[in-house]
Amino acid sequence: MDVRDDDQSQMFSRPERDRDVMKHWERVLNGEECSSDALRRLIDDSWRRCLNAHVDPGKYQAPPPLSENSLYSLQQKHGDLLSASTPVMAMARDFLAETGTIMVLTDHSGTILSLEGDHATREEGESMNMTPGASWSETACGTNAIGTAIAVRHPVQIHSAEHYCAGIKRWTCSSTVILDPYDSSVLGAIDVSGLHQTYNRHSLALVVATASKIEGRLAKHEMGIRFRLLERCMHRLTHSSGDGVVVFDRRGNPVKTNERAEEALNQLAVGRIGSRRLDIASISLGHATDDGLPAGLQGWIAPEWL
Repeated sequence: MDVRDDDQSQMFSRPERDRDVMKHWERVLNGEECSSDALRRLIDDSWRRCLNAHVDPGKYQAPPPLSENSLYSLQQKHGDLLSASTPVMAMARDFLAETGTIMVLTDHSGTILSLEGDHATREEGESMNMTPGASWSETACGTNAIGTAIAVRHPVQIHSAEHYCAGIKRWTCSSTVILDPYDSSVLGAIDVSGLHQTYNRHSLALVVATASKIEGRLAKHEMGIRFRLLERCMHRLTHSSGDGVVVFDRRGNPVKTNERAEEALNQLAVGRIGSRRLDIASISLGHATDDGLPAGLQGWIAPEWL
């Protein structure tokens, strides 16, 4: 078997091996050391993480979802991700309805932000708290595509018996992470799930393509913000009465300096903007509050600077 074949054998679930995987799961829970060609390394590693985290293998549902107010706050916090994802997820609506599946968007911790897809499957999912505000991290729900994709930071497909918790073994799911176009940190995950009979290898390709489109929309949005920021600050950069001016983005990362600030930064051995990170976490801006100002705004930052 060449490397490419081996990679594919690890990437995709093999439904025909479900019985062998189930037997392996039972032996693992009994504390037996055993190996099986039926079990992918991805699944074996995830099960071991679940064992070490003392995840209950008898679970039949995710923990209860957040309250309505807490969910609203979480969705506001991840407004950019939701805005970028909503139209992309809507494009998959027909495919989801035809295949009896749902598409799930989560934040970086695995908490569901929104769902799209087949109505009957959504109702099935609600019975195990696959609903906005519920956490589907590995520590909350054991091995599952959402939590495991976030844990390993790459696309995963989890089918039926490969799930760690008994109540989720009726399902098949494919997921991958959504990365921040600026620093490649994990922003969330996109997942396609359905009952085990809906298994389709192509679901993995769908989530990868969907994540790529979302990342593209996020990058375009971020570039637009930076362009408007520089446009608004151009006068201050060129008419600063001898003062050094550094323009920071909403994350606290420097975007542009004037000549005076560049000289000062060089004297401090900070280096040129863009060649070395000069992020100031204390000016990283949260989502807007009722007064229109970002949450957690530091006292030394004047509102007119924003």
